[in-house]
Amino acid sequence: MRVAITGSRGFIGSYLKNALIDNHEVIEWDLRIDKDIKDFNTNGIDFVVHLAAAADVRASIEDPEFYWQNNVVNTTKIQKLCHENEIPLLYASSSCIHNWWLSPYGISKKVNEETAYPNQVGLRFTTVYGAGARDSMFIGRLIKGKIEYFTNHIRDFIHVNDVTDVILLLMGKDIATLKPAYDIGTGKGNYVYELGHILGYEDLPIKDGDPCEAKDNTANIQALRAFDWEPTIDVVRYLEDRK
Repeated sequence: MRVAITGSRGFIGSYLKNALIDNHEVIEWDLRIDKDIKDFNTNGIDFVVHLAAAADVRASIEDPEFYWQNNVVNTTKIQKLCHENEIPLLYASSSCIHNWWLSPYGISKKVNEETAYPNQVGLRFTTVYGAGARDSMFIGRLIKGKIEYFTNHIRDFIHVNDVTDVILLLMGKDIATLKPAYDIGTGKGNYVYELGHILGYEDLPIKDGDPCEAKDNTANIQALRAFDWEPTIDVVRYLEDRK
């Protein structure tokens, strides 16, 4: 099968590419290899996983036009191309969809789900972590000791290996039988300050989160459990192993 991955050199995309490369022909789309998704085409493609997106909630407040162009305009084009050519599509949505009105980023994901066609499934990622994540992500900063304070957020942290497994699981299904979107997390929320305490950061202040951020992004994974899927990596154990 010829699988196109947008954002193939990004965090999740690189893991997915490595998981597919032995048994499938992977067609990469990524700015890092000078293949801009503005030029995306479906020539000879059997399946598309669209992961390329800007994904910083706070940054979307500062530059909403960029998020609209990057996340909405490009995704709408890819959705249309896949629909016209009858190619199944999995695309990156976000847990922000549940509070989409809080930020331009959330709005962009809400629009993505509204413009999707049949045979197109949204992947509502919660907080993904693991080797290769952005330097600004919480778990990486926590491990490196680059934390000055905590917030009172509850976050569902899912390891990128589990995310990859879910994508492979859904790719193996008849897309026409799937739900329009799936929450992709562990189903377990953790207060971020409690995770900090695991690594000994017990004296840092705890602040309220920004208004653009949801208080709790814990996923409802009942639909994934119907496929006998469960996460394999728990963030608490992950951090305890790094004490």
